[in-house]
Amino acid sequence: MTLPLPWWFVLVTATALLLPGCGDTPNEIEKLPTLDVTVALAETREHQPVVRVAGVVQPDRRAQMGTRQAGTVESVLVEAGDRVAADQPILRVDARDLEAARTAARLQRNAAHAAWEQAAQNEGRFRRLYEQELVARVRMEEAEVKAEQARGLLQQAEAELAAAEINLDYATLRAPFTGVVSEILAEEGSFVAPGPPLVIFEDRSQLRVDAGVDAASAMQVRDGQALPMDFVGIDGTVEGRVQAVLPALEETGVGLRLRLTITDPPPELEPGMVAEIAIPTADASRTRVSIPEAALVRRGQMDGVFVVEPDTEGQLRARLRWIVLTAGARDAPGRVDVERGLSGGERVVVGDRLDDLSDNQPVTVDDAVRD
Repeated sequence: MTLPLPWWFVLVTATALLLPGCGDTPNEIEKLPTLDVTVALAETREHQPVVRVAGVVQPDRRAQMGTRQAGTVESVLVEAGDRVAADQPILRVDARDLEAARTAARLQRNAAHAAWEQAAQNEGRFRRLYEQELVARVRMEEAEVKAEQARGLLQQAEAELAAAEINLDYATLRAPFTGVVSEILAEEGSFVAPGPPLVIFEDRSQLRVDAGVDAASAMQVRDGQALPMDFVGIDGTVEGRVQAVLPALEETGVGLRLRLTITDPPPELEPGMVAEIAIPTADASRTRVSIPEAALVRRGQMDGVFVVEPDTEGQLRARLRWIVLTAGARDAPGRVDVERGLSGGERVVVGDRLDDLSDNQPVTVDDAVRD
């Protein structure tokens, strides 16, 4: 009767078969050609422990634009996602009644202006006649009163015309600043009332990130401090500066909210994206090993590197070693941090020869060692 193999024996055998070169015999290893490779040193760096919190990107300025006039939407001049300049028309509401009111106000102003000019001429004429003692003083004073009344009516008509023009101007929504149309909440032909927003407009030239934090983390930041943030789909880190720590009173009524500003956001960063913010902790700094990302050999879910070291006869060989990376940790773009499996000062292969290498293959090393 054949007994089943132990689970650990099956696992070890399968892993050995998957590892490159592990199945090579000594004779096969001796037949491997010697490759010329470029290496980099695994560096030991000081690392400040951090706590990572999630935050949401928001525009620095966001305007919900509505109209003061009730009416039918005559035309929508932009689409969601359009970038528009300040004062550019976005939406118009049917304003024929306001145009009629402005026309009436303009006619009233013109009539009042003509009446004032006539009254001013009469006042001047009666003043000259009075100076020549040809009319009584009371006639001159009556002309002065009429001229003053005409001036008052003209000022009233001009104010009414200005109010009509202002009301008509509110029938056209214009961009309050240069930015992006985030959302349009009204369609052509629909009836709108004063108050509710019709267009949401955002300034994305500067963004902000809000993240919930605990009191211990809030005590480790200060206004103006730069904190690194990671985003899915964006290579490298984005720097945000602490604007303030605010009370988070909207929902639960407890907790704190960290607000950061991004003054020069990359083009692919948009509102709604989730940021992973690294906040330093009060723990003492410790060392970790850092290597170029170009040294990584990825096989499925495993990460490894080819470490260059001499064998017993002094021949340099590239030995495949599996390592554990520090999750989410990056000191600089293009570098990764190693949690286990590698020590500072060891040499790892980098460059385009990684795909040509096998485990334990003899190598020669360039004179220049890459950082």
